[in-house]
Order: sequence, then C-alpha cells, then structure tokens
Amino acid sequence: MKIVIVEDEKSIRNGLTKMLPKLGPDYDVAGSAKDGLEGYQLIRDIKPDLVIMDIQMPEMDGLTMLEKLRAD
Repeated sequence: MKIVIVEDEKSIRNGLTKMLPKLGPDYDVAGSAKDGLEGYQLIRDIKPDLVIMDIQMPEMDGLTMLEKLRAD
C-alpha cells in the first residue's frame, strides 16, 4: 500500500514516516510533503492508496487540497 503523508510539523511527519513501515511490510511511505501545495502535486504524481494529512497547514490547508484533488 502506497502512503503519502502531508503534515507541516516536521517531527510528526518524520515520526509517521518511520513508524508506518514498522506496523507492517505492506506499508510503503511513498512520499511526504510539508504543506498542501507540495502535497497536492505529490499526490497527483504518486497516486497513493492512502493519504494521511493535516487539516491546518500553510500555503493550502488540507480541506482545500482535498477539494482541489476531487475536482481533478
């Protein structure tokens, strides 16, 4: 399962990136982003199975990013 993490807090983003693969061999963190703009492009490029994202982020919040992705 390809996973993308979109989180502005670096420590949380890095923690999730390290923790998820330890939960199971099928969890592949395919990428991470520090804000909604980066996350939007990353999700479009990677087409992950699962996105773990923050709601309140700089540049573009998580809900706006989700709306933009759904409109594509």
